[in-house]
Amino acid sequence: MNERSRADLKASSPVYTRREVLGCGAGVVSLAVIGCAGKLPPAHEVQAEGGEVAIALADAPELAQPDGVMTVEVAGVKKPVLVVRDGESYEALLLKCTHMGCTPGWNAAERSLDCPCHGSRFDAHGAALKGPAKAPLEKYAVTSDGSTLRFRVG
Repeated sequence: MNERSRADLKASSPVYTRREVLGCGAGVVSLAVIGCAGKLPPAHEVQAEGGEVAIALADAPELAQPDGVMTVEVAGVKKPVLVVRDGESYEALLLKCTHMGCTPGWNAAERSLDCPCHGSRFDAHGAALKGPAKAPLEKYAVTSDGSTLRFRVG
């Protein structure tokens, strides 16, 4: 290759600044983080007064069935909470994988929570079924008076 060919090649090659390379890297990381959220039922936004969440069962048709689930976005809590009905009892699970913190999605066919990041799987009660996660999902104790569910976050 002669000197003129090298000069032409160098002039036609794109030159990226450090800022452009870092900006591109930030975009890729953003897409990866967005991709780390599993598929969930539409969320209901709720407030936590003094750390207590109250959900009127009349406003939660998803929980009318004995195996119903409902996703809630609690103000002040970074990850969604899945309220799971199991017969006549209820559980609330923080949807934060205990492996790396991704948001597991609800797999209705298997009644499991499947993490899209590294393949961890949890049962409908939050117990780890498949790794790499070993610890169960964080649970909030739920009480019911027949018309309202209550649990404390934080």
